[in-house]
Amino acid sequence: MAPRSLFWVSVLLTILLIFRSAIADDAAKRSTSSRRGNASSSARGGQPTSSARATALTKATAVSSSVIPSSTGRGATASGVATINNTILIFARDSTSSFAGYSILQGYGIPYQVVLVPSSGITLPQLNSSASHGNYGGIITLSELSYNYDAGYASALTPAQWDDLYAYQEAFNIRLVRLDVFPSAEFGVEEAEGGGTSVDQPIYISDASSFATAGLKTGSAAGMGTAGIFHSPATIVDSSSSGFTTSEVARFAAFQDHGESTAAVINDFGTREQMVWFLPWAPDWSPTSVFLSHAWVHWVSRGLYLGFRRTYFNTQIDDMFLETELYSPNGSNFRIDPDSISEHIPWMASINSRLPAGSKYVLEVGHNGNGNIEEAVDLNDELTRPNKCDPDSGIEYPDQIDTPLEFQKPLGTGTDIWPDNITEYTWSLECSQLDPLLQFWQNTSNLNAFYHISHTFSHEDEDNATYSDVVKEITWNQNWLDLVGISDATNFSPNGIIPPAITGLHNGDALQAWIENDIKWVVGDKTRPVLTNPYNEFWPLITNVSENGYDGMYVIGRWATTIYYNCDTPECTVAEWVATSAGTDSFDALLDNAKMVNSWHLLGLHWDPFMFHQANLRVSDVAPTTINGKTARYSLLQSWVETVITEMVRLVDWPFITLKHDDICQAWIARMTRDQCVPTMSYTTSADRKSVTGITVSASNQNCGATIPVTLPGAVKSAGTATKEQVGGDELTLWVQLAGKSQTFDFATPFVL
Repeated sequence: MAPRSLFWVSVLLTILLIFRSAIADDAAKRSTSSRRGNASSSARGGQPTSSARATALTKATAVSSSVIPSSTGRGATASGVATINNTILIFARDSTSSFAGYSILQGYGIPYQVVLVPSSGITLPQLNSSASHGNYGGIITLSELSYNYDAGYASALTPAQWDDLYAYQEAFNIRLVRLDVFPSAEFGVEEAEGGGTSVDQPIYISDASSFATAGLKTGSAAGMGTAGIFHSPATIVDSSSSGFTTSEVARFAAFQDHGESTAAVINDFGTREQMVWFLPWAPDWSPTSVFLSHAWVHWVSRGLYLGFRRTYFNTQIDDMFLETELYSPNGSNFRIDPDSISEHIPWMASINSRLPAGSKYVLEVGHNGNGNIEEAVDLNDELTRPNKCDPDSGIEYPDQIDTPLEFQKPLGTGTDIWPDNITEYTWSLECSQLDPLLQFWQNTSNLNAFYHISHTFSHEDEDNATYSDVVKEITWNQNWLDLVGISDATNFSPNGIIPPAITGLHNGDALQAWIENDIKWVVGDKTRPVLTNPYNEFWPLITNVSENGYDGMYVIGRWATTIYYNCDTPECTVAEWVATSAGTDSFDALLDNAKMVNSWHLLGLHWDPFMFHQANLRVSDVAPTTINGKTARYSLLQSWVETVITEMVRLVDWPFITLKHDDICQAWIARMTRDQCVPTMSYTTSADRKSVTGITVSASNQNCGATIPVTLPGAVKSAGTATKEQVGGDELTLWVQLAGKSQTFDFATPFVL
């Protein structure tokens, strides 16, 4: 359990609401004063720039002073085979707003370069190395790089620099995306009647045919809200006399005094194309921005990119076998019953039947063996049969005093709290089997319906724990898991744990005890920034002596939810939400909040598991609840998952996959390893530059310890030593092992650009 993280959930939600209001106010003010030329309102995002973002930008903004050669200027017909790097070039006014461009690319693993454009202007980076080698596979601009000068709003890029970008597009047949633009004739539109607005006007994809590989649902049924985002609805006008055509790809639905209108278009100039969006971007808090980002990612890349998209969805259940003191009713305790767990097995099958092809959703359970021993001892005391439990008590110790949240224990300090009279694990299997809950888990069919991991033996908080106590917490639970057969499950994670209450991560003695007993990776708490990698939020944190007390433990993120650890009913979790997080006195409101917050996580391609607890599984004797229009008995976990999954399936047609703890941790590590190899992908065109004939995968470190994923819109002639993977309706992914040199693959049929 992790009660201390709930405070930070409340803080984060409050911050998001404040910034949403600020964005709407700021954008409205600037839109009012920028209604001419190509000026636009701008999204600033919702949170301060993190150190991860700052580091990414520092590495990305060193640029060359040379531009595309004049011999391939505007109107020139490019010819001859060309090689083009997959890297996406992003222009932004500042590091905060640049996050709107690169955040989703980080999720995919697509290489990018950010160029910050101050009001004083810049020299463009070198767009191509030669007439046959382009350095960028797509261009993103944010807010038109617009500033309020003495003469009014204008772009900090000069007209000549915009022309250079257009010429590069024409020469190498690459696409341009313009985010946060004010409607005007140069984009084939005009401002819609009623003008810009901050009302919560739904937006939806109206035509996904040019980015079908994004897997986005279309039509008003897949609409998303725009609350907190000042936007500028548009109306398409005839642009044929200006030499280009305009087609709509996204639409604002009618709302209040605002009618249906255009939200995004594609302009086709014959020799180049651009996608234009008439609203700001705020992916650091808005699920709408994150959802729509997949449209431009797949349009600008044409579905061909280094990286891959995968939705890993893991719900971890802590405290199995323990008894929990409930938040409400005050003074009551709860321990899950076998019937409630059993009901989750057919429910998982039902969820999987409703998910897109290729999905596999499984609950993962974190076990505490001492809870089984305590229950077995109590039952043994009630029986007249011979004593089966020796010793005749579980591990008991006085209540622990909470340390400050990020307390770092001086090495070698602390006091053992485990009892002196129990020094070895001696309880028999016969003793453990007195517990009906263990009897349920010893049924092989029940066991293998779930994933399994250790949650330590007694759940001792480990922030101030001694090395001796932590060794026992780890090894005694390992002994118990082996004895009762849980470690024999088809999907058991022997090299990971869920730390009790996410403690011990600043205790070098605890970390040493974990590592010395074969624990390699653990989950942390995403609400605690110090437990997130400071360079990239998609990488695991690796502990070190100065900040954690010991080197080498991998820590991946985990999301807290508003399904509280000490609640078993909707009434309980709503009461705690209201008391601790300024929630609304309604279970429907709590689930609506969960839908918004957690679709944002999943749409952003975050792989962090979600935190739940044994009390959240109570279902066998609860009152019916109505979820998504269906009234039935639901556990709190089921209510949450049904809500979040239904929202995701409404929006996207992606597979949802649960990896067991060891596997998801290794996936995080592999992502970090390949990113640090600085992989690249370039593609080779036909002589007329209208199709792609093949790709080459390389890296700064050609002996990269991880395989490099490349997503392809078509088959290759030969995969060679690479591994092919295609999940459900997703595109083909080629996993490439460089083995000291670049690897080249030819398409079976040239891919038309």
